[in-house]
Amino acid sequence: MAPASDYAVEKQLHAGHPLGAAVHRVGCTMIQRDANPISADDARQALTSDGKFFRACEFCSPDTGQKIA
Repeated sequence: MAPASDYAVEKQLHAGHPLGAAVHRVGCTMIQRDANPISADDARQALTSDGKFFRACEFCSPDTGQKIA
């Protein structure tokens, strides 16, 4: 069984939308679309890569507190 993840990535609004997919902390109440669990390493990589593809949720701030970004 896979370990529980503390992060999730919510799908982008639509292909080509200026905001990338949102990275959240698991349990964030702002997740509105399908989201998939991701590891802390994947969250870190997503949040430090090109902002065209991924962005941190402004509500749960997965890029602070856990030294993700």
